[in-house]
Amino acid sequence: MKTQTLLIASIASILFYTSCQKIITPPLSNSAPQLVIEGAVSDTVGPYYVNLSKSVGFYADNTYPNVSGASVTITDQTSGISDLLAEKSAGVYATHTIVGKSGDTYRLNVVLNGKTYTAVSTMPYPVKLDSVAFDYTSIKNMIQPVAYYQDPVAKVNYYKYDIQVNSTKLKRFQTSEDLLMNGKYIHLDLATDTGAIKKNDLVVVSLVGVDKGSYNFLQEAENIAFYNDNLASPATPTSNISGGCLGYFSAQTVSRKSAVVK
Repeated sequence: MKTQTLLIASIASILFYTSCQKIITPPLSNSAPQLVIEGAVSDTVGPYYVNLSKSVGFYADNTYPNVSGASVTITDQTSGISDLLAEKSAGVYATHTIVGKSGDTYRLNVVLNGKTYTAVSTMPYPVKLDSVAFDYTSIKNMIQPVAYYQDPVAKVNYYKYDIQVNSTKLKRFQTSEDLLMNGKYIHLDLATDTGAIKKNDLVVVSLVGVDKGSYNFLQEAENIAFYNDNLASPATPTSNISGGCLGYFSAQTVSRKSAVVK
């Protein structure tokens, strides 16, 4: 079944390195093209990116037109610093000066063809990924990375997990919140596809901390992309960007660890 790919600007993440990654593939109906905005600010070194593209219909080919000519601004509402992004290539907009800082709130403003699209996201405080190991036995013919970290007790935390294998980021990702694991030491098996990870592979796991608005989008996207058995009823995740578009904007933290499969 053909799917529509949402372009996600990842900062080592939802987002892995400071580059643009195609990582969410929920199926969409043959509807009119819509603007897709994907962007992030993180506590990693910038620049940070916002991608603009157009969705395509169900029966179209796998070409997702980039959108040029927008005015894109990210403002740190805590410090008052505003950054007008430069269009580095068609549909790819990069920051100049803004720096990601935990606890700060960031506002994305996109103006295109007289319409304005806005989103607000607050960067959580970082959670450190302690180590990565592998589960060889829980699921037949599948090697699963296991993430180890301490969940803080003081706040509600929302997470996204990304996996890179031999310098290639897997499309599959996973989300969780600490509703049932608040303050506990976590060892979590991460979902992969059969054969995605093999002996001697170098695996990098990113623990990405996001706020609730970003988490809601990512969890919905995960369910649609990887757990939707009702293929006759395709859907799209609900954007946290106002103005009528697809995609999401996230202020996030990133912690990574790597391991080699034995």
